[in-house]
Amino acid sequence: MDQTLDRPKLPQMLAALAAAFLAAWFLAFPVAAQVAPRAEPITGPGVVTIGNIATNARVNVRSGPAAIFPSVGSLPWGTRVNKGLCIGGGSARWCEVTTIDGKISGYVAARFLVEGGATIPDDGGPDFYVVRGLSGNERLGVRVEPRAGATLLATLREGEIVRNLGCQTSGSSRWCRIRSTTGMDVTGWVNGRYLRESGAPSKPVPDDGGPDFYIVSGLAAGDTLNVRTKPSTSGQVIAQLAQGAKVRNLGCQTSGQTRWCRIETTGGVKLTGWVNGRYLREG
Repeated sequence: MDQTLDRPKLPQMLAALAAAFLAAWFLAFPVAAQVAPRAEPITGPGVVTIGNIATNARVNVRSGPAAIFPSVGSLPWGTRVNKGLCIGGGSARWCEVTTIDGKISGYVAARFLVEGGATIPDDGGPDFYVVRGLSGNERLGVRVEPRAGATLLATLREGEIVRNLGCQTSGSSRWCRIRSTTGMDVTGWVNGRYLRESGAPSKPVPDDGGPDFYIVSGLAAGDTLNVRTKPSTSGQVIAQLAQGAKVRNLGCQTSGQTRWCRIETTGGVKLTGWVNGRYLREG
């Protein structure tokens, strides 16, 4: 006998999951996510981010594609994730996600995932800008929204080149949405008065005559290699690489007793940062 005849059909399963989802809606997510103002997360091409909730709220990650499944953790607004298989449709659509560091994996409602797309400048501006007009040790703030009081994401130094994602006028100020081209990958809004038209940034050349690509090697079983915002253990960890991962070499330098290498990932999402060169082999 064909045993598959006794299994529930997919449409019936999805309908049951959708019903369960609606029944448990108010128990599934924090009240703050429903009543506080919502904000668009900062994202970019090829990046999936937790959003459509208040910036101080969190979304539950569940072990299965419905609110009846137990929670395996929660993610705050702005968390970047890798998206996998999605099931269902409308308000009952759930997607499998894994955090960039791999520590949390499960399902979230698709409505809380915001996917970045390639943005064309809306003002006919250049593809790139360079930061100009700062004095002394001043830094240009990169903010969540196009206004002076918005949450600060990062800062830019004089002379840094950024990609132009479009500008707009808010009150008496011109704000431009940009994406960084060096260091930590950040997308946000900056005051346009400090931007000047620029060409594309030059491709960094390895300063040690090293290979074009490296392979992550020498890690203990189960370990991962931290990718940091600067060549120091005090740098923020922005990603982790597994044994065998292939990365592009953007140049190495020695700091103290440690050789640090600036790398770019070669997967679907491009990420640039610093890793301990001890765990890199020519590849």
